[in-house]
Amino acid sequence: MERRNQRVKSRGNGEGTLYFSETLQKWVAQYVEPSGKRKTLTQKRTEKVSDFKKRFTSIINEINNKTYIESNESSLYNILNDYIENNFKTGITNSNTYKRNVENLKLLEKCCKDFIYKPIQKVTVSEVKKSLPNLVELQIIDKKTNENRSKFYSQTVIDKLYRFLNKGFKIAISERIIQYNIMENESIQKPKSKKQNDKVEALTMEEEKQLISILKKSDHKYKNIVLLTLFTGMRIGETLALTHDNINLKENTITIDRTLTRDKNDKVILGDKTKTKSGQRTIYLSSNAKETLQNILSSNITNFYKLIFYDYEKNTFITPNEINCYLKRLNNKYKICKDIHTHMLRHTYATRCIEAGISAKVLQKNLGHKKIQTTLDTYTSVFEKFNKNENEKYDLYMKQNGI
Repeated sequence: MERRNQRVKSRGNGEGTLYFSETLQKWVAQYVEPSGKRKTLTQKRTEKVSDFKKRFTSIINEINNKTYIESNESSLYNILNDYIENNFKTGITNSNTYKRNVENLKLLEKCCKDFIYKPIQKVTVSEVKKSLPNLVELQIIDKKTNENRSKFYSQTVIDKLYRFLNKGFKIAISERIIQYNIMENESIQKPKSKKQNDKVEALTMEEEKQLISILKKSDHKYKNIVLLTLFTGMRIGETLALTHDNINLKENTITIDRTLTRDKNDKVILGDKTKTKSGQRTIYLSSNAKETLQNILSSNITNFYKLIFYDYEKNTFITPNEINCYLKRLNNKYKICKDIHTHMLRHTYATRCIEAGISAKVLQKNLGHKKIQTTLDTYTSVFEKFNKNENEKYDLYMKQNGI
């Protein structure tokens, strides 16, 4: 046994203690972690004394340089779950965002089941890489047939899960649980969806005319909700959360500052803000939108929340689902198009704006998109068609002038 000093050897204040144990017949070191916990380090059977001392010195240096990582059993699941719960309790996220985050964590749990409950300090690059294909295609059991089938996820879902996964490791670094973010490894790349992106659906001009004609002849209590959404491009939850104070007919504007949402128990509630920060906006009214609002405001508003649209018979909110069901019944009766839903009204408004020559920047503000890229990506095909038609004007102009 290699040994130079059998007596206790102190290394000074804050540097731990190094000595040879006659009982264990090996070198032993003791030190105190930043948390105050005393730790003991022992020489490995085949380890040289010089190598053991280097290992001990390295630990002391990490403690002094504040780079030391203490042993921690926290898992990725625990870290993300605490993050979700804390953000909700402190008001950083609303109930609807909380619900979406919980759903994202449940899905991530399925995709990363091999390591999500494992202490994050022990998670390896290979384990993360092995799980990433599950974000693209996950094998699930069909509840009806009890057979395995593939579930393919859109790029939007993949992006959310990938960001969530990365967030967990970033939190672990900030809380000094790990030193390195595995997600930054060069061999790890965000997966690409195999699922074909759904094309933006919008009513054609003729279909929109037919819908408007049907609604204007109707006296149904939901007709003005559909018309106002169609003429402003608001999200249906934003339309249903409008109050008299949001309307300024002198300036021809609507200020959008809240939306109907759902709480953590999936109950419809009136939120205190819009879906996103950029969703808080003021938009200008077209003549059609103004006419619709004038018809609405001619009736007395007597509900507690001062909402323009309210179910007085049930004394409760009108929900987006009710409007979707109404549109479905309307379409079944009049055969307006293949399918129709509230988000299609928003797409129709945006399509008409592009066709009318409204810029992407103005449309971004009207729709309440955080980034202009969202607007461009969502309506790529519509913008391309518009650009083609606009560029054809040049060709026509040159021909008219004999060139």
